Amino acid sequence: MSRLATTDLDRQNINVRVELADDVDRYLRQLEQTYDITDHMSRHPQMNGALRARMIDWMIEVLTNFKCDD
Repeated sequence: MSRLATTDLDRQNINVRVELADDVDRYLRQLEQTYDITDHMSRHPQMNGALRARMIDWMIEVLTNFKCDD
């Protein structure tokens, strides 16, 4: 990857398939319309603030261990 032809962001995201971005975005927006997520947290009473915080901490730990970028 030439430094002259790419940006820092391009080089950081070398594994991201840019040509698939529009298809992925379209698919995710279609899923949003297909599935009702209205008030989804009330359907999971075990998911309180403390558990969400632990899950986020765990995700950050996993991403850090695998040396993932933002």
